[in-house]
Amino acid sequence: MILKWIIVIVIAYLLYKLIRAWNTGKEAPRTDLPAGGEDLVEDPFCHTYVPISHACRIVVDGKTVCFCSQKCLEAFKKEKHL
Repeated sequence: MILKWIIVIVIAYLLYKLIRAWNTGKEAPRTDLPAGGEDLVEDPFCHTYVPISHACRIVVDGKTVCFCSQKCLEAFKKEKHL
């Protein structure tokens, strides 16, 4: 009787390992992130880092300045009297 339980436990364990190995191979890669990553820029007003594609931009003295939001951009303009 004990031998039957040992065999059942071993078979259940092997099935568990097989199913787990099969499921981990099916995990799809994430497609919401760029393949090579994306550069981050620092907001000079609040010092938050934001992906460059999401940044709000303004040109000051021939230099492009990036902000995390339109709110920070406007606050920067008011502070610098632009």
